[in-house]
Amino acid sequence: MSLQLDRRELLKKLGWGSVAVGSGAINSMTSVVPAWAQTTAPRARTPRVSFIRAPLANGIIVHAGGTSMELYHRHPHVEIEELVQPDDIRLQTRLVLRNHKEILDWMGLSWRNVVKLTRYQTRMDESKQIDEVLASYFRDWWPAMTIVEIGRLSSPQARLEIDMWVTPNETRVAGDATPGIIQGIDPIRPRPEVALKDMAFAPGIKISRDMDLVFFSGITAYPPDVDPWNPGSFKLPADPAARSKLATDNLDRVLKAAGIGWQHIIMQVSYTGPGGGGINFREQMGDWRPCSTSLQVTDTGIPGANRLYQITAVAPHKAQTTKGTVPGIEPFLARPDMAFAPAMRVSRDLDLVYISGMTAYPTDVDPWNPGNFRLLENVDAQDKMATDNIDRTLRAAGITWQHVVLISRAGEAISGNYMLEKMGGWRPCRTTRAIGTGVPGARVLYEITAVAPRRG
Repeated sequence: MSLQLDRRELLKKLGWGSVAVGSGAINSMTSVVPAWAQTTAPRARTPRVSFIRAPLANGIIVHAGGTSMELYHRHPHVEIEELVQPDDIRLQTRLVLRNHKEILDWMGLSWRNVVKLTRYQTRMDESKQIDEVLASYFRDWWPAMTIVEIGRLSSPQARLEIDMWVTPNETRVAGDATPGIIQGIDPIRPRPEVALKDMAFAPGIKISRDMDLVFFSGITAYPPDVDPWNPGSFKLPADPAARSKLATDNLDRVLKAAGIGWQHIIMQVSYTGPGGGGINFREQMGDWRPCSTSLQVTDTGIPGANRLYQITAVAPHKAQTTKGTVPGIEPFLARPDMAFAPAMRVSRDLDLVYISGMTAYPTDVDPWNPGNFRLLENVDAQDKMATDNIDRTLRAAGITWQHVVLISRAGEAISGNYMLEKMGGWRPCRTTRAIGTGVPGARVLYEITAVAPRRG
């Protein structure tokens, strides 16, 4: 479908410069493109979407973070396997996408089924080349996309890692998924005859339509009821083993509050800084291997915390017991005085709304070609502008701040007061990371996951 649309009609319909593209042929998905991406000129960059709405009616598929290494590679890494990665970032990008395409092909799906994509890059000056390769794959369909800057990936030679969320066309898909330890969570292993037993993660996982999603706030050694920026009498231990035990106990506590176990985890993104103190997932999970993305950072963004984990899990569907402000959302361990909810259960009966990385740039300004627009330097001013942009995007999606279930923030530390004002008394899950936003001049970036009532 062409993106060449009449600007006047767009502004008349939405009032702020976004348009829905996609006919809804795949699961009634809707992709909304910012005004600056609606151009008749040839594109050198990947068109960004403001948000995409995707149903959970047929379940969902998670893809682990993939680099240009072979889909199946040993853990710990073997040096000879790392050295075969090309230096050309275009070739690296094609190899990354080849790995993801192998999972899509195995399940009988296409790039149009991808609803959310996160890019982790070590060199932001390579974005244009990466965009050009992505454009040759996605063509006229674009998922919600966020780009962040990482100091180093799990493989020193890799400069790009991508993870994805995918929506199936229907309840049954063409490929086979291996029955998992927990019913309704099935690992996807293309070419099972060559799959390695010592893989540290599953390349993909298919979640059945009978499961609810459970989102978590960032897990560190801080207990879920302690604000890392205002910890009171709590002190993080200096000993890495003690921090590791605390982080393990914290995640275990939240899992139990949600009524699930370690083998219900489907995705974990780890931010590893110097100093140790991480969770030994293998010890807790036994033979279960979720999808994962492993990132090296100099600072997690959480005071004193050397490891930060962004976790997603699932739970068998059940009727709500603790009601949130929106039907189908159930917070766990939340208190009115907490800055965020430790975990949030999302009913299978809802649609997901993924909002691409939002910064202070207006929705009608291309951050890479801003023209006369100049971004304010003050981080607090940028935070207010980014919050206003999110507010307009939520309204365009027909939802409110009370529909937000997860806020992932990258960039510099800020007060967040503007966002608290917008949310009122609602507190979704939150993850804060001290990593580059990947957007020129942007000192803070927000990636939002929200929900909406299921459409017929």
